[in-house]
Amino acid sequence: MDAGTNATMKNSSDPMTSSARSLTSARLLGALLMALAALGLTVGASPAAATDWPMYGFNLQRTGENPFESIITPSTVAGLHELWNFDLGAVTVMQPVLAAGVIVNGSRKDLVYMGAEHGDLYAIDVASGTMVWHRNLGSQQTSCDDMPGGIFGVSGSPFLDRANNRMFVVGGNGKMYALDLSTGATLSGWPVAVTTDPAHEHTYGGININNGIAYAEIASYCDIPPYHGGVVAIDIANQEVVRAFFPAGRGVNGGGVWGPGGVSIDPATSHVFAATGNALTDPENFQYCENVVELSSALRVLGSNYPGLTGNDVDFGATPILYHPPGCTPMVAAKNKTGVLVTYERGNVSAGPTQRLQVANNSDDQFNGIPAWSDAIHMLYIGNSSDSNSDQFEHGMVAFEVEPNCQLSLA
Repeated sequence: MDAGTNATMKNSSDPMTSSARSLTSARLLGALLMALAALGLTVGASPAAATDWPMYGFNLQRTGENPFESIITPSTVAGLHELWNFDLGAVTVMQPVLAAGVIVNGSRKDLVYMGAEHGDLYAIDVASGTMVWHRNLGSQQTSCDDMPGGIFGVSGSPFLDRANNRMFVVGGNGKMYALDLSTGATLSGWPVAVTTDPAHEHTYGGININNGIAYAEIASYCDIPPYHGGVVAIDIANQEVVRAFFPAGRGVNGGGVWGPGGVSIDPATSHVFAATGNALTDPENFQYCENVVELSSALRVLGSNYPGLTGNDVDFGATPILYHPPGCTPMVAAKNKTGVLVTYERGNVSAGPTQRLQVANNSDDQFNGIPAWSDAIHMLYIGNSSDSNSDQFEHGMVAFEVEPNCQLSLA
């Protein structure tokens, strides 16, 4: 499995065989286009003020909702327009992150941070669209055609630590960096290796951090061995890898974790959730491969499930989303590239899916990424790449509401 992600940015006020995960959106985004309200849409006479969008999906749960949004509304959304564009020099699959009021040379600036597949990471002034700083964090030349020219660089969204004016991001050289938000300077003790084999292993997903531990995922280039997919945990204070989870087991090829949002984290329990790829074994769902997995903060398996998928190479190119409908058990949902959406009760993943919905065509291979959840109106939104086999669900945006029995139904 290789990574299929949607390289679109949510509104910021506080992100195949090679054809199976073709990065269509990446090929369209050689430049970062800002036509977003929080980054400068004027409503009336006053420009909008930005607040942070500090990580992929806004929060640890990866819900994709900013509860503080007040600028984009049904009445103002038609006013979205391009303010500027910035050429990144290469394609991108990253969701940008945004920090408001960063001190740069004594002045406060709102900065958007964006990386691209030639290894470049940029800090861009939201007001003007001009570069504030730039770093190159390495890239890999591969035989995998999921990226133009087979070049892979900075794919996963940074995680912003505003309290310490720093960000964490994985470069194309397989190392996690801690960088100063104002200058891009590498902080003392960094970088730390996420993988010791960046020629075969790559991080596609955004960093997630909880209680001083940074989590990064590992996958490969076009499922080409040797590679050992998994999740690593890095102790930030000591700048060292302290735990690792390998879905296929140590030393077994496969088991990539490809989700664009990396892992999701339950802030109440600190449990870590991952959706995993196929093992390069028979069967391909060996061990914890092609599973939704609930892990402790120390990456010990607490529960897992293989949801009875049909075919070969039917792994998850997804990050699980954590959502909690009122009156229901806290839930987790994940998209599988066979077109299936599976939902589980958190803390009871091993019991199997509470729902298994065939949302896209079962031969689509593009049903990857992550849904979005609104805590305001309690609805789950999914980007759907094809019509379902039954034609119950059409391609485009699909919205689900939560029934009194806690099941999802088409809104």
